[in-house]
Amino acid sequence: MNILALLIIGLGASIAPLDFSVNVAFPAITQAFALDTQAIRWIPLSYVLTYGVLVIGFGALGDRIGHLRVFRLGLMMGVVALSLCALAPSYLWLIAARVLQGISMALTLSCAPALVTFLYAEHARTRALSAYGTMTSIASLIAPLAGGLSIALMGWPGVYWFRVPLALLALAALPLIQRRLRHRPTLHASVTGQTNQIHHSDRGITHQKASTVFLLVDVFKSSPQFVAINVLSILVQMGSFTIPLLAPYYLSQVAQWGPAQSGLVLAVWALGMLTGSALTAQVAGRLGTRYSAFCAGWLCVAGLCLTGLWSLDMSLPLTFMAVFVHGAGLGLFQVAYSDWVVRTLPVQARGVAGGLTVLTRTIGVVSAALAWLWLLEQFRLAALEQGLSASAAFLSGFHWICWLSAALISIALLASSFVRTR
Repeated sequence: MNILALLIIGLGASIAPLDFSVNVAFPAITQAFALDTQAIRWIPLSYVLTYGVLVIGFGALGDRIGHLRVFRLGLMMGVVALSLCALAPSYLWLIAARVLQGISMALTLSCAPALVTFLYAEHARTRALSAYGTMTSIASLIAPLAGGLSIALMGWPGVYWFRVPLALLALAALPLIQRRLRHRPTLHASVTGQTNQIHHSDRGITHQKASTVFLLVDVFKSSPQFVAINVLSILVQMGSFTIPLLAPYYLSQVAQWGPAQSGLVLAVWALGMLTGSALTAQVAGRLGTRYSAFCAGWLCVAGLCLTGLWSLDMSLPLTFMAVFVHGAGLGLFQVAYSDWVVRTLPVQARGVAGGLTVLTRTIGVVSAALAWLWLLEQFRLAALEQGLSASAAFLSGFHWICWLSAALISIALLASSFVRTR
């Protein structure tokens, strides 16, 4: 029954990583609405900013009224949002629908990790999160391939349409596991010295006095190491978003590849994420969660350095090796980091813990979309003024961003290693 429940939760949560398919559609959306390259940033920004702002609040809501209830509402809203995105007659409509999609994903993603951890005993928490990370990585692996195929069949709206039946299927399957997720042990907790009773009922977790957000604030105040790992997560995500953000443009403008071929490269990146996520339980068992996260960060750096070696004459072995190494590092880091957060926060704050992991990822992605696209344009214009061709000018900017991203993560890893272990 646990496996069935895990699969159903994973199916519902996969709607979010399947949004990676939209990256493959960036060039097609740019052309369809006659946009310049920088304008495309609002496709990811409108989405991730929305769920980033709301995700911790919705996690706390799940801690209060029940994680399954919030998860279900997110899937229902997701069906509507994805349909509106696919039907968008204008760019403004598409951005508004992406905001609604962001709300739906904040509801879903804030509570999915909590639901997964409650399926298993606490000693199996890392294995449960690794399984959850593996499922989301499988979705990320499928996303660019499905995106390329759906664009070929339905145009850019296809990257939204193909997820609607998946969300409906997850919704239809939730009653099969509802009873399993309702029966959880009674918990009592003290919040900052006060006796605030927090307990599980048949309707989920109810909170009598203080929000579980207060628990999060207390941990941030008392643990420099916890602050450091969350800052590290932001910077790893910021540096790592370089590949899904800019690689599609490299593949289309420099390598002259179509959406299906670009999707293949991004699928190799996602395969690396799948590998890293699946191996987290074994790696963490040997090295511990903290050192696993640091090793994963250095793998991300290595992948970005290899990506910085891409040239006008595309080398397939180098291309695939770069994205796979980076993906493996990112997959391992995300699961190790999530386990660190879940382990540190009290069990009654599982919704907030899940929200925090999504929030740090969001801040990193938003920062990357704002900074890297702007810097890319500056480097590109400077290269054009020097007389380089359009492809060579883009490649020059692409190289600079890859090296800057690798340097950013390296500095963050070195700085975090000096934070005192508590």
